[in-house]
Amino acid sequence: MTTHDTRRPGAAASTTRPTTTGLQLLLTALGFVLLYLSNDFVVPNLASSALPLPNAPAEEVRAWFAENQLAAVMTGVCQVLSVACLAGFVALLGRTAVTAGIAWPANRARAWGFAAVALMVLASVLSGLLAALAPSASVDTVTLLRTANFVAGGTAHVLALGVFVLLAARMPGFGRPIRVLAYIAAVPALLSVVSLVWFQGAAFILLGRLLCMVWTISAAVSVTRQLSRTTRA
Repeated sequence: MTTHDTRRPGAAASTTRPTTTGLQLLLTALGFVLLYLSNDFVVPNLASSALPLPNAPAEEVRAWFAENQLAAVMTGVCQVLSVACLAGFVALLGRTAVTAGIAWPANRARAWGFAAVALMVLASVLSGLLAALAPSASVDTVTLLRTANFVAGGTAHVLALGVFVLLAARMPGFGRPIRVLAYIAAVPALLSVVSLVWFQGAAFILLGRLLCMVWTISAAVSVTRQLSRTTRA
């Protein structure tokens, strides 16, 4: 009796895709985090002093950007590379949505994820403008650019990142620990809007950003393990 192979064409090749996608997801999550944190090494080694806080006097801000143009530009480069990895993570996470039940929340999350990417790119461009214009710009121009830089790369970016994490965690397939971690990360991320009226609220930006980064890595590990089990099955 002759047996027939009833597997669909390309099935053997497709078994390697889940594992590859999981690995790519993990690499992009790590790239997002590590490239952003690389700023902690870039600025101290290239700048003459620490970057002034957003509420520092405009003259101090202008002097720093005028004297540390390379540090400002490299900071922006690291941030753009970081969110390029975030964009990859967002896109890859959406690719794991293979059913209609998963695709709907994935699409909503994707929009907020790409918004977070765009806001950080905007902040990096503004940082480059500050470096280029600081030597001759007026105090009012410096104040405007620095404020916009802080809002785009700080408050708005972290707010969008928090909403992305919250929506992405609702995708079917994530377990309770990932969803709980998403809520924990989203709370300070959403509270970062307080920084717009109370500068000390900027602490929520830092906390929200770090927790969202932890979530991306945790989610990547979770998806990678799940796809690996699917491949073996």
